[in-house]
Formats: sequence, C-alpha cells, structure tokens
Amino acid sequence: MLLTAVGGLALFLLGIHQIAEALQQLAGPAARRLMAAATRSPFHALFTGTVVAAATQSGTATVVTGLGLVGGGLVGIPAGIALLLGAKLGATLAIQLAAFSLGDYAWAMIGVGYFVSLWSRTRAPGTLLLGAGLLFLGLDVTVDSMTGLASGELFSLLIDSAESSPVTVLLLGMALGAVLSSSNGVTAVGLGLYLADAISLPTVIALTAGGNAGSALLPLLISRTFDTNTQRTALMQLLVTTVGAVATVLLLGPAAEGIEAIGGGEAREVANVHTLFNLGVALVGTALAPLLARFSGQLVPTADDDAAPKYLRREALDDAHLAAALALRETVRMSDQVAVMMALAVRNLDTGRWDPEPIRARETKLDRLTHDVVDYLARLRHSHGDDEASQRLLLVATELEHMGDQIRRLGRREEKLRTEGLEFSKVGRAELTQTGERLLRRMRAAFTALATGDAAMAQRVLDGRRDFEALVARMRVAHLGRLEEQLPESRASSSHHLEVLTLLRDVDASVTRVAGWAVEMERAAEAEPTT
Repeated sequence: MLLTAVGGLALFLLGIHQIAEALQQLAGPAARRLMAAATRSPFHALFTGTVVAAATQSGTATVVTGLGLVGGGLVGIPAGIALLLGAKLGATLAIQLAAFSLGDYAWAMIGVGYFVSLWSRTRAPGTLLLGAGLLFLGLDVTVDSMTGLASGELFSLLIDSAESSPVTVLLLGMALGAVLSSSNGVTAVGLGLYLADAISLPTVIALTAGGNAGSALLPLLISRTFDTNTQRTALMQLLVTTVGAVATVLLLGPAAEGIEAIGGGEAREVANVHTLFNLGVALVGTALAPLLARFSGQLVPTADDDAAPKYLRREALDDAHLAAALALRETVRMSDQVAVMMALAVRNLDTGRWDPEPIRARETKLDRLTHDVVDYLARLRHSHGDDEASQRLLLVATELEHMGDQIRRLGRREEKLRTEGLEFSKVGRAELTQTGERLLRRMRAAFTALATGDAAMAQRVLDGRRDFEALVARMRVAHLGRLEEQLPESRASSSHHLEVLTLLRDVDASVTRVAGWAVEMERAAEAEPTT
C-alpha cells in the first residue's frame, strides 16, 4: 500500500507538471513580460506573482523568473519577496482543482488528452487535459491507498502518536516539503490521509503548513546561482513562510474552527487550508516587505560577485598602467559572466528545456559592467591620451557584450521553437549540443588566455577557428542530409536548426577576435621597455 501511495503521489505531481508545461506554452512569454513590469509596489508584485503562477500552474518557474528579475536589477528586494509569495499562492489553484470530485472521468481525460496532444496545433490543450486526468487519477490512487494504510495497526499507532504532537507533524511536513520541493505534493498527502479518515483536520493544517515552509527551501538553493540581492529575497520568503507555519501550529484550534465554518466538504477544506495559509503569509509578508528587505541586509552581507565593478578605482586613473591593469581585471570578470551564460546555453541545448531567466540575469550584469568598464576606459583615455592597450580593452569589452546578446538570441530561438510546437530531432539536438560544447571549450581557452596573458593559448584558439568552421559546415551538411531523407522533425525545425548553427558560428567569431586581441596585448606588453 505504501508504494501504491507513492505511485499515486507521483501521478498527481506528474499531472501538475503536465498542466504547468501546457499553460507555459500558452501563456509563458506574456507571463514573463507581466512579471518584468511588476515593480510599482510590493502589493502589485504580489498580485502579479499570484496571477502568473495561477495562469501557468508552475510556482517553481514563476519563482525562478522572479529571482532572475531581482538578480538582474529589474525588481527590488521588497517586490521580489512579494513575487515569490504570490507564486506560492497562485500555485495552490492546483489543489483547489483537485478538490473537485472528477476521478471518474480521469481515464477519459487521459485518453482524449493524449491523442489530442499528438497534433502540434493542439499539443498544449491536449497536454493540459492529459495533465488534469493524471492529477485526478493520482489523487484517487493516493486516497485509496491511504485508506488501506489507515487500517493497519502499525500505521494507526504512528498516526496517533503524531497527532498528539503538532510540532512533530509540522517538522514532518517541512521535511517532506523540502524533499518533494512541492507544497502541493505535501498537501496531496494530507488530503489523501484526511479523506481516508486517518488524520484530523488540525493535523492536516500542521502538515500543510510544514510542507509550505519546507518547499520554500528550493528558492533559497536556486538563489545561490544569482547575486546577493536574490539570496536575500529567497531567504526572506523562507523566513516569512516558516514563521507563518509556526504561528499556524500555535493557533491550530481557531484555525480548524475557521476552516470548518467555511465548509465545502472534506476535500475542499484541505484545499482551503492550503490556499488560506498562503494567502495569510503572502499578505503579511508583502506588508512587511520593506522592513524584511532592510533586515535581509544584516543577515546576508554583500557578496563579491555582485554586478557592481570590483576593481575599477577612480584614484587609480592618475596612473595609466595601474588603471589599465584594473580595467583588464574587470574585463576578465565580464568574460566570466559570458562563459557562465554559454555554459547555461549549452546545457539547455542538450536538455531542450530552455530557462531564460538565469541567462537574462547574467546579461543584465554584463551590460552594467560593460557600461562601467567603457566609461572608466574613456576617462583613462581622456586623461592620458589614446593608446593601443586601452583601445584593445574597449574592443574586448564591447565584444563580450555582443557575445551576451548572441547567447540570448539562442534562447529566443528555442522559445520560438516551443511556441510553434516544434522540436529538434534527437540527432539534430545532439549535433547542436556537440557544436556548443566545442565552442564553450574554445571560449574558456580564449578567456583564460586573456586573464593570464598566455599568448600561446590564445594563438591555439586562433589556429582552431578553421576547424570550428569546418565542424559547423559538417553539421549543416548532416542536417541537409536529414532533410533529403524527409525526416519530419528535421523538416519542421530546419530554419531554427540552421539559425542556431549560425549563432554558434557568430559567437565563435567573437571568441576568435578576443583571442586575437589577447595575443596583441601580450606581445605589446613584452615589447615595452623594462624599468
């Protein structure tokens, strides 16, 4: 029975994932634009996060988008906190949907949804219907298996012991939420146990509150790939949700009475617990968002990898050699951002699941650093006159910014592919990934040569340009060969495939130019007279 319950929960979560994937195809780009405009106030951000998560049924995707906006400087910490809280609130719609007794129609929904999803034009609606069927089927399997478990003597003893200690149930919910990374999943477990008469309503409330607190750990882990402000935002969401969970357990009696007064049946009561908990936490957290933002500054100190320049010093402009060396170090920091963006792009090419927010956040940092480096070099050239060293650094900085733009275009191409309901063939995607990995290795070598002054390494990058061009040419010929074989996926995605190859070739041309300037800079340094 336990394994059956786990299987039912897996079907439930798979259903939510399918629903989210379909809704993101239908509303993804518009939702991201809506979130990017959520800067007016924390309550406006709360509303936006709630609507987007409810429309896409992907709290995780909404959270990642929100973190990316904070990391890119487009949204402040107060609004970011509200966005994340709104994302969790909007995602509770899935449990409200599950509270409807539609289990008898689950298999029909799965069957119809599957066949409708086979056509590219109706793929999203079909996937949506398929996901709904899996959700209801999974819930039915979970409830049935929980009923069997509840009849066991050992399970009954464990439940009785847990019910006598709400704090234990809270901690169990937190652990389960952290493992599943889904408060909806924990609530589904509570729903199954409650419908099986295995646990009481107060226990459901404690379990659900704990699940919400535990699932808030995921945004904190994701934020480690962004900057300090993003980490502060995620930490405050975790703090507010955890405090809300503890407060809920302390007020279990009144909370249970309030839920029972609302009524609506057992399934609806559990769904209301989930929604009302997140609503309360979201309202309080949003009201306190400005105070939480200031408090977060004390908990999380400013990190070294923020977008602000790290090495540029105004007082160093009096010494041309020192200022140029500092500008070079800052330019190397820019190259680090580009290398991470390319690594993310290659990974996304490999998996076919393109998440634009981490790349977008890196590009925003890159743009800010480019502005600061170019301004610093302009001041240097104004004070000491034009020279080849500062000119080459200007060229490198602007070329790095151009690379960032090209990498973003890779993401837009993948988004357009998904919007049209298309997909690369497996062989085609593997070839694109191979080309991207080759480019990434060349990029890292060129950037290492720039940072270390290794002219020999930079020269090897220059010498390898012809081989890379030949690789791209072979990939084009291979793709054209698949077109001649009339392979459906290759024909449908042909223009996208060729455009990705063109973008990869263009980025490599930029890499080659950076390597060439690195060679020139090192040779010029060697030619300078020693003092």
